[in-house]
Amino acid sequence: MAFEKQKAQALNNYNASASCGDLDMQMKPLLDSINSLKHFYTTSSCIGRIVLIEDKGGKGKINTLGKWHYKPAINEFFKVLKPNEGILWFKYESPIMHVVAKTIDSAKALMDVCRHSGFKRSGIQSVKTERILCEILSTEKIDVPLGENGEIHVSFDYLRFLLKQGGGKFDISQNKLKKLHEKILKTF
Repeated sequence: MAFEKQKAQALNNYNASASCGDLDMQMKPLLDSINSLKHFYTTSSCIGRIVLIEDKGGKGKINTLGKWHYKPAINEFFKVLKPNEGILWFKYESPIMHVVAKTIDSAKALMDVCRHSGFKRSGIQSVKTERILCEILSTEKIDVPLGENGEIHVSFDYLRFLLKQGGGKFDISQNKLKKLHEKILKTF
């Protein structure tokens, strides 16, 4: 009964997040499909993102200058590019989801579907009596330092190139999410 109670609470949280705009709405059809299945529910998700951050020396000292869960226009990106302290980073982070499975067999089946959909870094994160936590993650990633202490060490042409590469990885990720959704609907 613990799984059903946890699922009910997670779905309440999910619906609250969706209603207040804290959910990547492009992910909602996939998340709804997973949450409708008897042996699964989602706890967190991100559709993927392009991020510009300022790292002033580690955890707690990182400022997000720009974060886009879509392919930003070049002017959006350059608008937040400003003199900074520490190291300036450009990042593309692939989609991620955390899904709870009721049984080890259902978790294994989900991992098989994920890997066949291109989410090669997916895995079982923890196993407890009442639930198995699965992480769905792909391999698309970019982490590039752009400069430090107020100086950008790359050209604007290179920044445009990075943004184009991040957009390309975003497109690849979206196609994988579509494939994953189709396979989940067929498999479960």
